[in-house]
Amino acid sequence: MTLQKANNIFEFFKSTLVINLAVCVLPILFGGLFAFKYTFLTFGFVVSLAVKELNSKNEYLFYYNNAISKKELWLSAWGCAFVFLVILSFTFNFIATLF
Repeated sequence: MTLQKANNIFEFFKSTLVINLAVCVLPILFGGLFAFKYTFLTFGFVVSLAVKELNSKNEYLFYYNNAISKKELWLSAWGCAFVFLVILSFTFNFIATLF
């Protein structure tokens, strides 16, 4: 994978992150960190993709022209979300052990 392709995938991930985190506000308030983790990787991610699909259909043409299929884009963005969640979990656990 080229650096430009990885940058494009990361930009797509960043554009879905805000919506995903907004969807996960209620689960973290009422269900705690456990509910947040599962919502972030499942329901929140699907909602963020649905919002992108409805509002930004023309962006997929940009990614397609850069040799990134929609399937590859979604799977890579989910992988980035998983890595982000792992890093976030380690950070929360580290902070919890300090205090």
